[in-house]
Amino acid sequence: MDRFSFVMVLLSIIVGLGVTELLTNVARQIRNRARSRFYWLHSVMVALVFIALLQQWWEAWDQRLVETWSFPILLLMLGGPIGLYIISHLLFPDDAEGVDYDRHYFANTRQTYLLGAATVVFATIYRPLSFGHGLVDMDNLSSAFILAAFLALAIWKARMLHQILVPLLFAALVLDVLVFHFAL
Repeated sequence: MDRFSFVMVLLSIIVGLGVTELLTNVARQIRNRARSRFYWLHSVMVALVFIALLQQWWEAWDQRLVETWSFPILLLMLGGPIGLYIISHLLFPDDAEGVDYDRHYFANTRQTYLLGAATVVFATIYRPLSFGHGLVDMDNLSSAFILAAFLALAIWKARMLHQILVPLLFAALVLDVLVFHFAL
């Protein structure tokens, strides 16, 4: 086994746990649909975290030629997936019966979006600090917008702000994948 494969096992496990958390809870949400109140913004956020988890795994392929890995580099690389896993857990309540997802979404915005901001920071500084890549490049442009949006969403609970920024965040993430990391 080469070093990259060794490192990817742990990253894949964490991403897999996050995806499992999301899919399990979406299935639970569907099963309890008669007793729960859905909220479209919550669903967009679930989709955003799902795509972000896949993006973390997908973009890790760029590191396959790295010959030397250190424990600090590993910690920086795992910061993004770990943050996304925790967010995927925060998006759903422990008891999925009779949930008002509108209320649940706004009750957890501060924790969710502050953690999202920290996750963006880890994901953005990982390559520059670990491998000497430039911090300011076109690929990180969407990260600056996502970081600012996450901080705004963590600070203000204004419904209209969330209804505008969350779909824009989703669009920025999808655009980032399509423009910078569409194919391996």
